[in-house]
Amino acid sequence: MINERQFIESYQREIGDLVENITVTDVEGMDLDGLAEGIIRAKDYLSGLIGGTGKVMLIGNGASASIASHMATDFWRNSRIRATEFNDSALLTCVSNDFCYEEVFSRPVEMFAEKGDVLICISSSGKSPNIIAAADMARDKDCFVITLTGFGEDNPLRRKGDINFYVPSPRYGPVETLHTYVLHCINDLIIANR
Repeated sequence: MINERQFIESYQREIGDLVENITVTDVEGMDLDGLAEGIIRAKDYLSGLIGGTGKVMLIGNGASASIASHMATDFWRNSRIRATEFNDSALLTCVSNDFCYEEVFSRPVEMFAEKGDVLICISSSGKSPNIIAAADMARDKDCFVITLTGFGEDNPLRRKGDINFYVPSPRYGPVETLHTYVLHCINDLIIANR
């Protein structure tokens, strides 16, 4: 039996330490000047979509799909940015059946993305082939790409974004929590600047 209070306190410390150690890099893999600079850059780009025809698209598998759905709603409702996610069950099963699961996000990106749009790729491992394929497709369509990853620091998705947020943890709970934290911080900064 564990000491539940110690477990909770340890978890709190871990989340706090991880927030301080989130690494943010640019498209060349160069470190940005901390989490704040990454959030400000992402906010600046997304704010440029307000009132225009551009949009933000969010993708993820499993819990990351839930984060994508949640944040797509928050971006359009609260920040007034056109936002969508590609997690509809009909879309997922259609593309998986008619093509393959690896293309489940790249096919909709190919169809709906336009130059200047933003694709936010959420993947705890940073190794999901369908997320990587979508990031590549977004690049082909001249979109701005933001990635959120965790687990191994050498994950391939971390090299695909214009801005790459990396949570240095091998555990889903902290990584998913901090991906949500980063996206909420970006959204709340957009709202605060109105």
